[in-house]
Order: sequence, then C-alpha cells, then structure tokens
Amino acid sequence: MCPIDKQQSVPPPEPADWQELFDEQQTIESHAPYYNYTGSIVLPVGDKRKYRLFRLPNNIRVVCISDPDVKQSAVSLAVNVGSSADPSEFQGMAHALEHLLFMGTAKYPDARDFETYLTSHGGYTNASTTSTITYYRFAVNNRGLAGALDRFAQFFIAPLLDTDCVARELNAIESEFRSNVQNDAQRRSHIMRATCCSGHPYSQFMGGNYASLQTSAEQMGVQLRDRMAEFFAAHYSADVMNLVIVGGSQDGATLDELVEWSVNMFSPVINRNVVRMAIPSHPLCEQKLGTMVRYQTLGNAHDITLTFALPHTSHLYCSAPEQYVKDLLAYGGLGSLQACLKQLGWIASMSVNSSPPNINSPRLLKIKFSATPAGFMQYDKLVAYVFAYLRAIRAQGVQEWYFRELQAMAQMSFFYGEPMYPITVAVNIACQMCNVYLHPEHVVSGTQLLYEFDRDQIEAILALLNPENYRLFLGAREFPDSACLSEVDSHFGVRFGEAKLPSELTSEAELSLVTLDCADQLYFPEPNKYITQHIATTEPNNTALDCDVQQAPLLLERNRQFELWTRQFSHGALPRGSISMFVETMAVHTTSRGQVLGELLVRVLNDRLAKELYAAEMAGIKHKLLFSEHRLCISVIGVQEKMALVLLEILNELRNLVVTNDEFSLHLDQARRVAEYMQISSPRLQASWQQYYLRATPRWHHMDWAAELNNVAAADLQEFVSEAFSQVYVAMLVVGQVSDREAMCILDQSLAALAPHSPIPSVLYSQVRAVSICPGTYVQRIITDNAANSDNSINCTIYTPTPTRGTGDYRSKAMLSLIAHIMAIPFFDQLRTQEQLGYMVNCSWITNSSGGASGLQLCIQGSSNPEYMCLRVEKFLVDFTPRLESMSECEFQANIAARVTANLELPRKIVKATNQVWQKIQDGNYDFEYTGELNAQLESLTRADMLEFWHTYVNPLCASAEMTRVVVQVWSAGAADLAPGMRSAEVMAEYPLPTIALHLCLTQIGADELLLSDVGRFVATSGMPSDPNLDSGVEIDADGPRLTVAEYQRRLAALYKAVVLETAAAEQMLGKPSAEVERICALIADDQAQLCTALQMALESDQFTSSLLTSQPAILCGHKTATTLMQTFSGAWIISDYLAFKREQPLCAPAIPVIQLQAKYSSRPSII
Repeated sequence: MCPIDKQQSVPPPEPADWQELFDEQQTIESHAPYYNYTGSIVLPVGDKRKYRLFRLPNNIRVVCISDPDVKQSAVSLAVNVGSSADPSEFQGMAHALEHLLFMGTAKYPDARDFETYLTSHGGYTNASTTSTITYYRFAVNNRGLAGALDRFAQFFIAPLLDTDCVARELNAIESEFRSNVQNDAQRRSHIMRATCCSGHPYSQFMGGNYASLQTSAEQMGVQLRDRMAEFFAAHYSADVMNLVIVGGSQDGATLDELVEWSVNMFSPVINRNVVRMAIPSHPLCEQKLGTMVRYQTLGNAHDITLTFALPHTSHLYCSAPEQYVKDLLAYGGLGSLQACLKQLGWIASMSVNSSPPNINSPRLLKIKFSATPAGFMQYDKLVAYVFAYLRAIRAQGVQEWYFRELQAMAQMSFFYGEPMYPITVAVNIACQMCNVYLHPEHVVSGTQLLYEFDRDQIEAILALLNPENYRLFLGAREFPDSACLSEVDSHFGVRFGEAKLPSELTSEAELSLVTLDCADQLYFPEPNKYITQHIATTEPNNTALDCDVQQAPLLLERNRQFELWTRQFSHGALPRGSISMFVETMAVHTTSRGQVLGELLVRVLNDRLAKELYAAEMAGIKHKLLFSEHRLCISVIGVQEKMALVLLEILNELRNLVVTNDEFSLHLDQARRVAEYMQISSPRLQASWQQYYLRATPRWHHMDWAAELNNVAAADLQEFVSEAFSQVYVAMLVVGQVSDREAMCILDQSLAALAPHSPIPSVLYSQVRAVSICPGTYVQRIITDNAANSDNSINCTIYTPTPTRGTGDYRSKAMLSLIAHIMAIPFFDQLRTQEQLGYMVNCSWITNSSGGASGLQLCIQGSSNPEYMCLRVEKFLVDFTPRLESMSECEFQANIAARVTANLELPRKIVKATNQVWQKIQDGNYDFEYTGELNAQLESLTRADMLEFWHTYVNPLCASAEMTRVVVQVWSAGAADLAPGMRSAEVMAEYPLPTIALHLCLTQIGADELLLSDVGRFVATSGMPSDPNLDSGVEIDADGPRLTVAEYQRRLAALYKAVVLETAAAEQMLGKPSAEVERICALIADDQAQLCTALQMALESDQFTSSLLTSQPAILCGHKTATTLMQTFSGAWIISDYLAFKREQPLCAPAIPVIQLQAKYSSRPSII
C-alpha cells in the first residue's frame, strides 16, 4: 500500500447539511417559493452589504448580495463539473461546452445577443474550466442587471448549441491551444497531468483542441454537436450549480428584487439529480510515486518541481492543515529553505501551491523552484535540502503559536480587510460552494479564515512529505544526455522521459547524509513583528473607500529637491495606507547601459529584501520596486502603522548595499534569461512592446539593453549605486489617515536615508519625451526567434493629433474611450468569432503618459498571416462605418451613460485610490480632475461629433491628412520562412497589400509554386466576359456582368495546376503527388476559407482609392522629416530601424502641470 492509501483508509465525513436551517418562503411580488437560510453567516466586521443565502426548489444554491456602493453589478454561476468529466474519446468537451454555451438560446437566439447587451450597459463576460468546476461570470452596470441576468439564465435552461457556432468555437479552441503550446507554464502543467496514472481523469488533455474533438467525432462517425448536447444533459444539473449575484442598490435593485429575479429566472433550470463531482482515487498511484520526469522547455529555464501526494482534505477546511505546512515551506525569511538555497546560488525563486480547496478530490502539493544552472546541475542536493528543511520543521514540532499567527493574519484580512470587487466576490463564493463539506454559515468566509487548530491533522500532512511519497520533475531546454527525453507528448509535442528516482533520493537516511553541515542554516521562523496589534474602536465599515473619486491630493511642500503630497481617506477599523515615491536620477536616463544597471540594482535589492521583509508581506504590507525609465519607483501599501518602517528598511538597504561578485553573477544570468525569454514570448506581447518603444524617447528596446548585459560587472553596479543617488529629485504621495506632520516626518526620514549630496541641476534635468508621429501610415515587421511558435500578431494603433501642451486633451480621450467601448464586442465577434483570425482579438484605447497623443489600439494574435490580418482590420473599419452612421440616438446615449457610470465607480482597493492620483504626479501633468473632465466631455458629445471624429482619424477611406497609424507586425519564424521574399521593403513597394496577402494565403496552404508575380498578374488581368450567357460563373449586378468569386477560385486553381505541371517539366521532376495537388485545389475552391476572402479583397481592391486595401499606386512623396524611410505600394512608410524612425520624428514638449501648483506650506530649507 502506498503512503497516501494509509491516509485514505478513513473515509471523509458526510457532506455539510444544507437542509435543516432552510425554511420555505415566497418572493414578495410573484409569490414564488424558495428555501431561505435562517442561520447566521460569518461576515466582515461592520459590513454594510446585505446578504441572503437560499436554495431554489430545483436545489440551486444562491447567494444574493446588495451593495450600497457599487455602480457595476456582477454575477457568477459555478457548475460542479469540469475537464475530469470529459469522455476519453472527446477530451476537451467541458471546455468546448463552456465556449458554446454563450452562443444563443431558445429565448435569445442571436449568438451575439448577450455580449451586445452587456456592451450597451457597460459590461463584459467570461468563463473558465478547471478539472472539476466550470464557472461563468459577467459584470454589468446596475440598471442593466435584470436584462443581463435573464439572458444569462437561459444559457442553463435552453442553449441552442448551434452547429455553425460549434464549428467556429472549435477554431477558437484550436487557436487557444496553439497559444498554450508556446507557453512553458502550460507545457509543464500538461506534462504533469499527462504523466499521472494512465486512465485517471486528471491525466486527460484538459483544454482539448480540434483533433481531440472534431477529428475524433469524424473518426467515430458521430456529430460533435450531439455529443455536446448529451454532455450538457448529463452534467449541467441544477443541483450541482451555485449562483451568486452582487447588485448595487444605489441606482439598481434592492435585495428583495435580487431574490425575486434569481428565483423566477433560475428555477426553470432542470434538476437532473446529479451527484456533485468527486474523484476518489489519487492521480499518483504507487507506480508513479518515486519517479522522475524530465521534459524539454522552450525558454532557457531550469525548473525543478517536487510533487507530493496528499489525501482528500476538502472536509478539513476549518483547520486547514495544508495551509500551515505551505506557509512554512514558502517562508522566505532568515532560516528558511528559500533563503538558504538563494544563498547557495541554486535558485532564483520558489513557490508552493496545491489543488484549490473547493475541489472534492485527492490533492497534490507542489514545491517549484526556478533554479540557476548551478542549482539545476545539483538537483539531487537541492532535493536533499528540501527534506532537510522538512526534518527541521518536524523536529520543532507543530507550533500552536505559529498557527495562531496565521489565524490572526487571516482574520485581519477577512474581518478588517479591503472589500473585493463584485466580480471577485461572486466568483469566489460560487466556486467555494462546490465544496460539499462547506457549512452554510461559512458561505462568504470559506477558506479565507482558519477556524480551529488541529495538531494531529498538521502532523499527518507533515508525515506525508517524505522521500517515499513524491515524484520529481526537471524541466530544461537542454539536457546533457538527450536520450533521457525518449518520448514525445501527443498533444503538446513536448519531449520528455520518465524513470525511477535513484535510491539516494527516496531514502531518508541517505538524503540526511547530504545535508549534515546545514543543520544550523535551516530553522523555524521567528514571531512576525509586523503583525499589528492595534484595531480601532470606532465603528468600522467594509464598503468602498471613504474617498471621493475626484478628490485631489494636497500638495504639502515643493522645492528643487522634493515634492510631498497627501490624500486622506478612512477605511474600516484597521487603518490602511500607502506610500508611493520616485527617486529621479540622471544616471539611468540617457543610455541603455544605465537602464541595465538600474534593472540589476532592483533585482539585487528585491533579493536582499526578501529575507528581511518576507514577514511584512505575510502581514499584508506589500512593497514594490522598479526602475521606470529614469526613476527608481518604490511603493509600500498595507497596514498604516507599519508602512513607514518598511519604507525605511528598503531605503537603508539601498544606500548601504554592497554587491558581491557571486550575487551579481546570479542576477546577471537571470536578467539574460529574461531578455531571451522576451524574444520568444507571445507575438501579441512583442507587438505591444514595440508600440511602446516607438511612442517615446529615450526608451530602450529589450534587445538593446540585453546587449549591454555583456558589458557590465559587479564593480560597475557598485559604482552606479554610489553615484546614482548623489543628485536626486524625490516625489512622494502618502495616502491614509495621516497628519501633515506625519507625512513630513516620513519624507524627512526617507531623504536622510538616501543622503543625496544635492538636487539635480536644472540644466541637467530632462524628461522622457513623447514622439509626435507625423501623419501617415507606418508599418514595422518583426520576426520572432521562437521556431516552435506558429502564431503571428499585429498591433494597429490609430493616433489622434498631439495635444496642446498643458491641456488634458479630454475631448479626444472621450471620443476614443467611447469608440473603443462601442467597437469592442463587434470587433471581437467579427474577427475572432466569425472570421477566426485568432484566439486573442482585442480593441482598446491607450493614453501616452509622456504627454503624447492617445490612440485606438487593435490587436490580433493567431495563425493568419499578418498582411491578411491588417487587411481584415482595415475592412472591419470600413464596414463598421455604416453601423456608426445608423446608430440611433437612444443607443448612442446608452453607450455614453455606460462609460460615464464606469468612470464614476468608487475605488474598492487602496491601491486604486493611490494610482488614480500617483500616475498624474508621475506624468508631470497633475491632472487630478481627469475623471470629471473626461465625463463632462463624454456627456457633451453628439452623434455628429463622433462621426466627424471617426471620418477624420479612423475611417481608412477618408484619407484625412491628419490620420496617423502605426502597424507592428510580428511574424512567426515559420510564416516568414514560407515566403522569405515578403520581408523585403522592395516587395512591399512593388505590390499592393491585397495581392501580397493573397499570395501568403496560397503559400500557407502549400501552393508555394505560385510566385508573387504569378498572383499579381492573375489579379491584374482578371476581367469580364463579353457575353454573360457564355459562362455559368457570371453574375449580373447594377454594374453589369461580372465573374463570381467562385469562378475566380476555379480559375486560380487551374492556374495553380498549370504552374505545378510547368515547374515539374522545367525541372524534369515528378512534381507534387496528384492527391496533394487536388487537396490544394480543393482548399483554393473552399468558399469558407480565408483564401476565398483574400481573393475577394484582391479582386475588389481597385474600388478603393486609399487605405491598405487599395490596388492603386500611391503618389510617392517625401516625408516631412524622413531621410531613410521607404514607402509601400499604397503609400505606407516602412520602419526598418525603430531608433532611426524616432530620430526623424518631432518630439512633443515635456509635460507641464494643467493646474497651478501651490504648496500648503512654504518649503522648509533643504535637508542637504
């Protein structure tokens, strides 16, 4: 019997009683029955929200919460079924159904109805599938809750599961899968599951893809849609559903109305008497314990993970014995495993996690290390240290005081903590109700609290963390012996190998011999000095912050060396606050070398502070350090009583820092790995980063500062630390219940700790400047280094004119926020759902923090070639114009109201209350009235204003002299290799983009014998027949006879066949097999494929006189400032060097305040 079986020999207790204290009642208006919970519920102290817990007659568990402060309501429904219920022949079924459920119902058959409704009411929606839970959620403004809730309920009553939608969503799932294949974390997670006990539900292919679903259905001769309907009927039952509604009572519904809606709308959900999902057997059977799995990563990472088998513990949530053990293992202070391994230079970081506590199944506890090369080479010794630390913990015995400390911190967080956002509350409660052992009184608190101390259970968990009850995972890009990777995963294509652990890693006696000399390095944590003992006696509240959303901070002092701001608010019985500061230094600003040294300094500091401040993090006092361009930014947030102490710890460590060679080498290596990983990160991120680099100067591309990593040494960093802070400018914002004197004291102590020699001389002071991009269209192409990545991406940003200096440019921002709001769902629906360009499709708007223009940002990542993506975005903008022009006044005003309401949402977290004003201080515009001014502009807009703005700056066909667009294309290595000639600027200058996109589509399906010149001639010479009766491929329209697209497809296929035969004859070769040629011809003729759309765009391109869609050559002209930029056929400018591009553009003036800065106090003499 394996160790885990010993723990499972005692069965868990019976599930919690959800019957006894539930009395039958009726709703006020419709007199519909439900069963109301009459017992008490554990709630935060002073919580002003109103709660009602009840069961519907069909046994759906419901929690309704009325919140007096929120303007956006939220709903979540969790179904106790997930990927572990997938039929073995249809892996990914639960995930596929999650996608499809949103696509129309019997009552609301339009597949886009729900998202359209949410958009017009300022909302959004999403869903997720785990191994045993699928949860759906949405947010909407309070007035739109009833309509959204009715539509949402229908998903679980009568979904259509339309066949056409099945096909589209399968493509979306395939795109999601291809994206996951490029992610090392996803690959690791998949291998950990796939190598578990064969046949166990946990070992299945969790997300699924086209092959595991549609191809499997075709091979079995069944309709996938029918099997999905069967899965829904078998598992989507009312008695395994939990519903949570958080409604705002300000301008929304009362608690009684929320109950009324939920009873009437969700009672029709069928109760199929399904048992809540539970997995009794363990995924790590005896054969899998004591094994080692090596697997190959994409990035140059070195991952070591120990996975321990634990029993079913969902019924132990009150004592949470795992939590005690996990906190000890993850501890990062002095004497900890983490601190010891970092000191040895073996790891960069570590984490400890286990299965979510609401899953009714045996559990896995994972200790994961991001190792250094040295640590990875000595993985056996690292494993020995893990067990040495566990021995030290067991030798100390279970300490009740440590449990009480964890309990106190949990109570402080739940009873006196900041309120969560409505969507988070809804999801958390809905999911934790899936735990069949959860008592009704704990429906809100759930696993957030530690209710009771159970020494025996903690000892039992500790006893299971032994060398006979784990398996080891090693992940790296290269292994000394490649033969150890003898297998290839059938889904993700990950190379891996599995073997038995050597005896020295499964024997406690042998492991203990390795670490005899480290006994004094590993010991139990000391009591946490950062836990506050002071709780206010005034009546607390747990609602939104007592802080007006438009309240400006107060400037206390300002001079050549510093500025000090405060913002007052009170929140609950436990005063919370934040300190944000930046230290401006000229040592970082002008070169990529300075940027590199700044980044390395932050890495070293964070590592040093981890030991000293881990206890503060545990006590809820968070800190963050980063170098943002030419500033060291420091933030501390949490319990106000201790935050100044944490800030001083950081500053003292900074000024007294002595960098060792070993320490420097460790972080230099990690920085190199980060830079390398950025090069192979997702195409969407790479495109977004490139847009960021283009918008301001000096900003350094990650490859520029990566090159500098080879030119720095520990001595350089030490010199940097000594000199960087000799001349500084400091800005500080203190938020909380602080007096002026207290804020001044914090600033004085900070300046004393920094000990600068003098302020920055005004002649040396400079700012990051926004680039004022000249009107026109610009295109930059990037080819990713990740050979395994098959996705491409584009980021098209459409800019408004550069704002006048010293103004907030509110009107342009109001227009952009409104248009992005109106466009977001249609853009996603057309290009992702309908056209399947990729899984990641997004429309948003951005502001330039350096005083430059704002913009509308359109992003796509998928397998389509980037030129085709660009054209489809362009065509969407053309086709969306009539939608805006025909918009009713009622719809227009509803969208305005949705944006205004969203902007007025009160901050739920102190971090948001801080960031609202801190960003304005950092930007240098001090635009604290931004929200009010933006809403005033929104409310003043008319439909005519919106259409004028659209036609001037966005509509591609208007060709306004003020239109400015920057398109960044990220090509996968595979797509670039298919048509290497496409990379050259000369090709883009010679051929229209529609012709290039068509050729790339042909190349992607394997028709690589057709040259770009062949395709160009085909498009250019395509004409009309003289007599429409002579050709069945002719249609008559208002302009007379013309060939149908289908006829052009037939002719293009014939051209392809002719070229294949001609190529084979010329090269005296057999050529492609006839079956392959016929396959490609069939793809050319497919009227549902992207190739058909690309052909149609190419044929119609002569209709357009502007934009990227045109086939008419642009009048090439000189750029206002450019000396090196080339133009494409349609007149777009090609960016080949981002630094050269920025040099040739004018710069915006530095940001200046939009308000008059008047300090409350005349500035005291400088401390220096």
